[in-house]
Amino acid sequence: MRRDLVESVLAAFDSANLVALGERHWAREDSQFRLALVRNPAFAQKVNDIVVEFANPLYQAVLDRFVYGQSVAADEVQHVWRDTTQPGAFDSPVYAEFLSAVRAVNAKLAPLERVRVLAGDYPINWSIVSSPGEIDGPMRDRDRSAATVIQEQVLDRKRTALVLFGSAHLYRNRPGTIVDLLKQDSRARWFIVVPVGGPGLPAVITANAATADEPALLRLGSSAVGRLRAADALEIGTKRIKMLDGKPVFIPVFEGDIKVGDLADACLYFGETQPDFVQPQPELHDGAEYGKEFQRRNLIIRALLNR
Repeated sequence: MRRDLVESVLAAFDSANLVALGERHWAREDSQFRLALVRNPAFAQKVNDIVVEFANPLYQAVLDRFVYGQSVAADEVQHVWRDTTQPGAFDSPVYAEFLSAVRAVNAKLAPLERVRVLAGDYPINWSIVSSPGEIDGPMRDRDRSAATVIQEQVLDRKRTALVLFGSAHLYRNRPGTIVDLLKQDSRARWFIVVPVGGPGLPAVITANAATADEPALLRLGSSAVGRLRAADALEIGTKRIKMLDGKPVFIPVFEGDIKVGDLADACLYFGETQPDFVQPQPELHDGAEYGKEFQRRNLIIRALLNR
């Protein structure tokens, strides 16, 4: 990973206190970039906190102990990313690897210089959830929960944070995103980076030299890339679930003429190849105690969508 690319993203902290890095869940390329980011010597000098989607706030104390280098059993720390509102969504090893990387970085720092990782998902307690009605609120309020964490743990304490979530949670000018929920808080100064890559992208993007291992940072605003329709460049073909008359329907992510530059400040372009999605171990969900609980949670969520 080019050092100058990493340093360009870190430079955003010179004017922003919240740098958001959207991710394609499980993508090896996205993982490699954020690992290079936190391992850069300048990272801990500029960043106090990392707010992550893949962690349940109920386990914040466990997460703190782990990233600060204390002894934590593997089956204890796994609750951090396994017990989120999204069963199995963070079972790819890239998330555990990221937390281990932060732990390794912190091991070289003085206690007051260490980077804290903040759990940004809704604090769901699966041990008391048994019906679809009990998860309706947690599923709906995930972004609001993250916004509250940022307000209380970052902004109120005058700290800086890297925010790692799926891109759809981070767009500007989209109702209900984390960024939208904090738009009235003048303390929140954002710089938003979202990933693009794969075949079929417009020529103004593909004209930039980039590969999965050596991405390019494309500034948006009123640039040619920024003027592209979001539907033609971001999350192509992806749809979202929306409840209509009590039934789930799939709708396009971007409707109308919204531009890429309306949503973010920069794109991280990974070239024209499809992402390499890092799969969890096949046996993880087969028969073991976690596998049975995983299936139970999925059945509850399926029942919610089918109500």
